[in-house]
Amino acid sequence: MERKLFSLAVLLACGLLLAGCGLRPVVPTPTPAATPTPADRARTNEYLDIFDTVWQTINDSYFDPEFGGVDWRAEHDRYQPLIAQVDNDQTFYQLVNQMLWSLNVSHTGVGPVAEWSSAEPVVAAEGTTGLDVRLLDGEAVVTRVEPTSAGEKAGLRPGFVLEGIDGVTIGQIIADAETQLGPPFNERGRIEGLTRGILSRLYGTPDTCVAVAYLDESSQQHEPCITRIRRERAAVMQGTALPPSFLEFEVKRLEQDIGYSRFNTFHPDLIPDMQNAIQSTQDARGIIIDLRGNPGGDPIATHALAAQFLKGAVSFCTYLTRDGPIDQILEPAEETYEGPVLILIDTMSTSASEEFAGGMQAIRRAVIIGEQSPGSVCGANVKLLPNGALLVFPTMELIAPDGTVLEGQGVIPDIQVEVDRKLLLQGIDSQLEAAIDYIEER
Repeated sequence: MERKLFSLAVLLACGLLLAGCGLRPVVPTPTPAATPTPADRARTNEYLDIFDTVWQTINDSYFDPEFGGVDWRAEHDRYQPLIAQVDNDQTFYQLVNQMLWSLNVSHTGVGPVAEWSSAEPVVAAEGTTGLDVRLLDGEAVVTRVEPTSAGEKAGLRPGFVLEGIDGVTIGQIIADAETQLGPPFNERGRIEGLTRGILSRLYGTPDTCVAVAYLDESSQQHEPCITRIRRERAAVMQGTALPPSFLEFEVKRLEQDIGYSRFNTFHPDLIPDMQNAIQSTQDARGIIIDLRGNPGGDPIATHALAAQFLKGAVSFCTYLTRDGPIDQILEPAEETYEGPVLILIDTMSTSASEEFAGGMQAIRRAVIIGEQSPGSVCGANVKLLPNGALLVFPTMELIAPDGTVLEGQGVIPDIQVEVDRKLLLQGIDSQLEAAIDYIEER
């Protein structure tokens, strides 16, 4: 079962039980069993069959028939004898992912379905504390606290610094996450992966308690136990074997008569919310779309949102596939917003978020504010393997209308603004304020 999508962040490619797979992965040499039993041989045959399925899928579907200069057959021959010696799932997935990551592109990975929620907690985890975090100068700083959330009720505020989660220091969480990083291999991709490692411990099973050690504005230490709240709005991605997504959508009108929308994923079920949000702010002085922390999703939703702002038919992007380029021509919606559009992005804005921001920027229909995104922008399919694991494999490379290859580069904001902890403590979101200032100045 397969479905094309700009996956939810890097999906399995950067977060599935892949200890030992760092920025410069080294192929381990498994220790062979002394005397293989029939069960051992059956397990080895299963590993080899799945390995061949993964390799063949890439061989048949990868968008570049030259594999970016990688000798894909040689990679198969290099890893197959190692797979034949594997005696556990963790090492198996580790080796297969190292082979996949030799292609040096995002949206590439394999792993068990059970790890999905920790691989992409912002969308796939059912329980939330209502806290968002970013790494600022090496510190895990709370950047947003959902109103009425468990985190807010526990006393946390933007600007507070996390020191540990469930007895594990932030330093140790970062060190663990360092061993699990996949493409894109750049500093922004690294920060995204480390931050996701922290978030995966804040999200989790509903009605469970997570101990959060933090420093407040006066550097006083606290460690409340915060009960994760169940997220009620679940939605499946039709045509895939993916577990449910848990959707969030916020729309409001700011005091400056500016429309503001924020959502956690580009999911088809959110298209009516997106359309209604734009329609409800047709008379606003400007519209701000907050994609910070949004790991992407389905291009159907991306294009539906873009159509709300177009003044005519445009080439929004081109997908390069094995069979040739596919030009994505978008038509405007029946009623479109013609005022200023500001899009907020950061190092946690990936995949479909980058397609939307990059496309809107290239056709000069939006101003991008914030921090450069990682460049995790390949179009991918998701395939359920015989052992129940999920394979994510890239089938398309995205080219923005101005010819920019976004994979590995990401979207460079028109106005670069970093998050400032001192301002957060004062209740000021520097990136949001920059967007408001831009609209007011116009």
